[in-house]
Amino acid sequence: MILFRHGVASADPLPDGVLLWTRCTTDSAGPIHVDWWVSRSPAPEPAQLVARGTAEASAARDFTVHVDAGGLEPATTYWYGFRAGDVSSPVGRTRTAPAPDGPAGHLRVGLASCSYWSCGFFNAYANLATRDLDLVVHVGDYIYENDHVSPTRRAVRAHRPAGRVVTLEGYRARYAQYRTDPDLQALHASHPVVAVWDDHELVGDAWRGGAGAHSTARHGKWEDRRDAAVQAYFEWMPVRRPGRESVFRTVRLGALADLVMLDTRLVGRDRPAGGGGRPVVRAEGERSLLGEDQWRWLEAEISSSTARWLLIGNQVMLAPLALFGVAGGLGVNPSQWDGYPGERRRLYDLLRRTGWASNVAVLSGDIHSSWAAELPVGAEFVSPSVTSDSFARTVLPRLPGVSAAVRRWFMWQNRHLRLGDLQHHGYVTVDVGPDRVQGDTWHVETITRRDPAERWAGGWVLHDGELGLAPAPAPASAELSRR
Repeated sequence: MILFRHGVASADPLPDGVLLWTRCTTDSAGPIHVDWWVSRSPAPEPAQLVARGTAEASAARDFTVHVDAGGLEPATTYWYGFRAGDVSSPVGRTRTAPAPDGPAGHLRVGLASCSYWSCGFFNAYANLATRDLDLVVHVGDYIYENDHVSPTRRAVRAHRPAGRVVTLEGYRARYAQYRTDPDLQALHASHPVVAVWDDHELVGDAWRGGAGAHSTARHGKWEDRRDAAVQAYFEWMPVRRPGRESVFRTVRLGALADLVMLDTRLVGRDRPAGGGGRPVVRAEGERSLLGEDQWRWLEAEISSSTARWLLIGNQVMLAPLALFGVAGGLGVNPSQWDGYPGERRRLYDLLRRTGWASNVAVLSGDIHSSWAAELPVGAEFVSPSVTSDSFARTVLPRLPGVSAAVRRWFMWQNRHLRLGDLQHHGYVTVDVGPDRVQGDTWHVETITRRDPAERWAGGWVLHDGELGLAPAPAPASAELSRR
């Protein structure tokens, strides 16, 4: 018996193609031939079919299927599905990227990060699935390899199998559980997703030579665990691999925008200053965050870009956060760009030197809180967590006496911040037009049960050719004009 228990997904759209994914659940040990199709309608009627073929699912890749479907038209919505024997998969919907020589047009992007199974239900994914979007950017912590429950709460639902995952079989099982979630399946079946990993797809507090949450004595060699995590990631996530064990790449979105996805976690990251998430006064030396290969690639990508806007997908927050003074003060989280100040200066210098003195929107996550920040070259929108313990739950209890007045003082100290919410879960939508980018933050009402209730937490606008963020009077239009 063959089942498609883990749904379908699409990713990394091109003007003439898109990457498709599914997985076969089977008792068979041998390879399985899987037919796939792409259609102009939800039903694969012969007159509507535009692409089809056969792929193979085998034990070597945990019976996952990756198909690079080509021959499609730009900026077009398609439906797709799979079939093995007499069993059909759910039907997914996807959309190709605009043509590079087409009109500037309009784009709408979702932004999400940090979905911890045991913390609660993925209501943010459910709501993103219903929105009219061109694609969703996921900046990491798609799964969590650990099984920690905060002392301030009880688990809403349990990891199965329980405990920390270390082996290839463990990482595969963790992805398999997450991909049974109906809201996560709905997200993937509704929009193409452009994803990069952060640390928890690997190990908590990971860097290129190890991880804060990895012990050789208890968990074995770091290289073996890293390789197992990377293999499972590329099996279970539809991601275009440009020939290296990393996830940095560019998705070109026509004349309007280039989406540059960075790897600030694994390929070039030195051990963070301070270690263990402890605050640190300045970084100890000039640590690497991207690595020289990625720097060379990044310069080539943005130097050659002719788009109106540069969108940078980035795991960890770029804008500085300080508790006591903005310049040279006590950093809140040395694992983000605050712990690599030389790298941040280098990025700003590179952007200015290559003609990006404005029109840059950085899309980040990781810190489990909502931020909108002005940058020297544009702006940053930071998504709250889907479910992972909020900044308020994990950090503020360690700071007794923190009050609303102290939070206001914090925002005053960090005057480049325009939004700062430490408590809520949700996601961001980014509306990209020729003359402005608007980032809207959406907070769900609960994660302890499946509930679509949400509210707009505010929006901020970056105008073409200008610096600074202006408050938005209302959310950007929920519907796109599909020409």
